[in-house]
Amino acid sequence: MPSAYFLLILRGYGVTAADRAALLEGTGIDPADPAATPAEITLGQQLRQIRNANRLLEPGWTLSMGSRFHAGTHGPVGIGAISAPTVRQSLAVMTRFSQVRSPHFRLRASASGDEIRLVPEDLVELLDEERTVLLDLVMLSTQGMVESILGRPMSEARFELSYPAPSHARRYADFFHAPVRFGCPEPGVVIPKEWLGVECPLADPALFEASLRSLAGADRGADHEAALVARLELLIRSRDEPLRIAEAARLMRVSRRTLTRRLQHAGTSYRRMLESRQKRQAEMLLRDRALDVAEVAYALGYEDPANFGRACRRWFGLSPGRYRTRLLTEH
Repeated sequence: MPSAYFLLILRGYGVTAADRAALLEGTGIDPADPAATPAEITLGQQLRQIRNANRLLEPGWTLSMGSRFHAGTHGPVGIGAISAPTVRQSLAVMTRFSQVRSPHFRLRASASGDEIRLVPEDLVELLDEERTVLLDLVMLSTQGMVESILGRPMSEARFELSYPAPSHARRYADFFHAPVRFGCPEPGVVIPKEWLGVECPLADPALFEASLRSLAGADRGADHEAALVARLELLIRSRDEPLRIAEAARLMRVSRRTLTRRLQHAGTSYRRMLESRQKRQAEMLLRDRALDVAEVAYALGYEDPANFGRACRRWFGLSPGRYRTRLLTEH
């Protein structure tokens, strides 16, 4: 996925060197040189930054961050939406291509009576703390784009959120320009159907067509090897126990041979991805003073702690004990 959102969060809240390091912990991005962040990152890196931000920042940080997003933040999706001739065509861009910009969800539109519901549907398994943050950002992003299309606040709409009202619920009125309801069966932005025929004030036929061509090309590439690796990374992370490759292939809806081949094309392997998961878990567990090294080894599936020791030397260049000392000294 594009690193635009990742960088906006980093620049918005990484005020000090310590804050930047905390936001980047575990993402693979060097805190000393965040400007070297590539144009594209994995969804896993974005989710790790979100979890870091949840620990570092006050509840509700997503409200102020989401309010900063504008059509240009969303690249060709945003440009295509605001340059469309009518609201109907704008919504078609948003629902058809939302996953190109943000691969964790797809926007679905449905009509009921005199209302249109825009429902963000998860495309990957998410932790609750990740889903809540992403839902806030998606809702505020949708508000920003729809209001750019209308040319005014969308006060006649409403926002429905699928999680219970948080402790900072009263702050939502400062950022959302329409009523917000919590604890709904599914999330959604509900707008009047009569808006569909409204002409967009920023309509630009040439820009609209160029955006559609760009989005169509990006959508065709959305299932390439890098995207597959990102989805598989999330699938592996979502399981408490190591996932066998045959089961992973079934859940990814490809054959085992196809999964192996496409991982090879992406420059990795299933074994390497499982090891990456174990490496991250090992670092987390070694930070826990209540566990001795043997218990960490068993928790990671090593029946012989000596094998875990060899794995740590391969991963970190140090024995488990020495690496734990380094981790605890640094923090």
